[in-house]
Amino acid sequence: MTTIGTPQPQYAQIAELVRARIADGTYPRGVPLPSEDRLAEEFGVSRVTINRAIGLLRASGDVKVRRGVGTVVRTLPRITRDVTTRHATDSRQPPPPSRAADSEISGMGLRPRTDYREVGETTPPPVVTRILGITEADRVLVRRRVHYADEDPTEMADSYYPLPVVERCPDLRDVDGGCGGAYVPLAAAGLTPVRFTEDVDVRVPTEEEQRVLDLEPTQVVFHTVHVAYTFDGDPLEVCMHVMPGHLWTLRYGWDDRAEEVPEPTGGSHHAHHPAR
Repeated sequence: MTTIGTPQPQYAQIAELVRARIADGTYPRGVPLPSEDRLAEEFGVSRVTINRAIGLLRASGDVKVRRGVGTVVRTLPRITRDVTTRHATDSRQPPPPSRAADSEISGMGLRPRTDYREVGETTPPPVVTRILGITEADRVLVRRRVHYADEDPTEMADSYYPLPVVERCPDLRDVDGGCGGAYVPLAAAGLTPVRFTEDVDVRVPTEEEQRVLDLEPTQVVFHTVHVAYTFDGDPLEVCMHVMPGHLWTLRYGWDDRAEEVPEPTGGSHHAHHPAR
């Protein structure tokens, strides 16, 4: 028996039409959409149908509801996080002029900003304890921050460092890691990260993540556990990134040249990136 697919519901078709108008600039970024009444009149449907279409666009991150303004087209374009470029290291090169996250944003003509929420000692979550090979009673240094582009939040990032690493690199306790981020003082302390792994999951945001990143409860986020290792395979840093799925494209690169790199001692991860 041949199965015939049913046509899309009206609200889904309208959502696609509005999304196409956003893409071609008919509805510019940061500008309110026409009212639901006007859209209902244009498409010849009920306001309930338009409301359902707007609901799809809110869930996909194409629009946001602003109190006192209405439904507004998303301000930021999609951002590419090129993991190979972001975490490549080369001791022969000078320190980068800015943090990798800032370079991604400024390269698109947007203004980057980083707000530090906390820098201090804490008890890490279980996943960090496992990767670092420490006990539940051990404490670590955490650096919690939020990245912005043109005043819009783009990412939450919490980095955890073993205290023996912090003892060798006390600059990690400074609120601002300085030029090039934390990897520059680590390298200066003889702790250059040369190997990275990442696990990426997709999930809905927590209440805190909804509030900090200005997300709808139904929108998804990338939750990335990034680990940096020394040449000997010792973990230097575990960084947990939370990134709105509608804002980011994650790009991973690799080649087929075999390289001899040590296996990590803190656990197995899926995306392996030796530094170039």
